Amino acid sequence: MKQATIKDIAQLVGVSASTVSRALKGSPEISEETIIKVQETAKRLNYLPNKAALSLLHFKTRTIGVIVPNLGYSFFSTALEGIEEEASKRGYTVIASQSLESEEKEIRNVIDMKRSGVDGVLISLAQYSSKLNHLLELQSQMPIVLFDRVSDNIHCSKIFVNNTAGAFSAVEHLIKIGCKRIAYMAGPKNLLISNRRKDGYAMSLYRHKMKVDEKLIVHCEFSHNSAMKTALKLLKSKDRPDGIFAISDRVAIGAMAAAKKLNLRIPEDVAIIGFNDEPIAALVSPSLSSIRQPAKIIGQMATKLLIDQIESEKVFTPVIKSYMTRISVRESTKKK
Repeated sequence: MKQATIKDIAQLVGVSASTVSRALKGSPEISEETIIKVQETAKRLNYLPNKAALSLLHFKTRTIGVIVPNLGYSFFSTALEGIEEEASKRGYTVIASQSLESEEKEIRNVIDMKRSGVDGVLISLAQYSSKLNHLLELQSQMPIVLFDRVSDNIHCSKIFVNNTAGAFSAVEHLIKIGCKRIAYMAGPKNLLISNRRKDGYAMSLYRHKMKVDEKLIVHCEFSHNSAMKTALKLLKSKDRPDGIFAISDRVAIGAMAAAKKLNLRIPEDVAIIGFNDEPIAALVSPSLSSIRQPAKIIGQMATKLLIDQIESEKVFTPVIKSYMTRISVRESTKKK
């Protein structure tokens, strides 16, 4: 009589083979009802795990994958330093790739990581990554950890900064130097960090008894041209803002270019602050105030959690960790 397989169980229960595999291990990600059905079906079929398959399943390459939006962003290149440092300490090598802010490219990156035989993957989401089916499927096969740009729709370990608190401090700084109409140049609407920073923006205004004007909240892509075009429209408006909080330094620098094009003085006519504190922030003229993130520490911690999960013999409980930010005040917000 032919030996029953995971596929046989999956067909009878009406779930995927990966779900059966996790249910047989009692994974907390699978509902109790499904676990009972799978285990009863396995018992009925006299299912025995294939030892060769289990051997392959537990084989480790001691390699981890990293997928980031763009290594040209200082935050991600610095985070990668932390990732490689921690991985090397634990005896792992790193394969890195870029989604270049494209969900399609992110999906291809995931496929490449599977083919490379990595033991787990660290991921920071592309700006328009929304369906996430490719990540849920990947998670059914290996551990994943999200960092910086994360999603509430995936149950896994996540490492990021307190974006709400960081945005709050940026906007409060603009208020304290006398700004009365403060705009928020956000990223794509579906991006969680964009919305968390919007929360901090609104909270800071409320704290200082200022109203949120939805016309002052604008969205753009993480590119210089998109930011400049969006800022031009904002600064040409009848009631233009006298302060701008930008979701990133690149967006902030696009806003600065727009202000210069309109012959507006920075910070006298419009004060501008960014987020990330990339090295270029100190080099542009005027130098850009920004919110600093501990990028290297985030990379190290994300790697530690991923490798801990890879090496754990028990069911791993996801860890959510956030870090506080610091403000770097420069010429773009120093009003005389």
